[in-house]
Amino acid sequence: MKTLSGEKRLNVFQVFRGILNAYLLTIFLFLALSGVLYFTAISEDIIPKAVIVIGALSIAIGSLNATRDLDYAGWLHGGLIGLLYVGIIMILRFFIAREAGYDAGTFVDLLMGFLIGALAGAIGVNL
Repeated sequence: MKTLSGEKRLNVFQVFRGILNAYLLTIFLFLALSGVLYFTAISEDIIPKAVIVIGALSIAIGSLNATRDLDYAGWLHGGLIGLLYVGIIMILRFFIAREAGYDAGTFVDLLMGFLIGALAGAIGVNL
């Protein structure tokens, strides 16, 4: 997508598409996890670790899918997908659990979301 001056711009549609894909994948994977926990004797102690893995996997796949159609700035598009994915979850967490505080862990979550998305976006743009 080139502008008249030859500069390439951020494709907002691809970013929103990536976020939507990531959230849909998250919902599907959470449903699959709940089915596995319900029908097997696996301990519920794996839930916190599984939530982190599912979130990271969703960001990565959403970023890969969104940047596959682009030919520039995959890291930026993917990074924004990861950052907005985590940011939206944090905003929802604030409204659902009013006592949810923000600390250094919040910054780490946002940074990891950006880094996972940026890496996947850089890979996706080169596929």
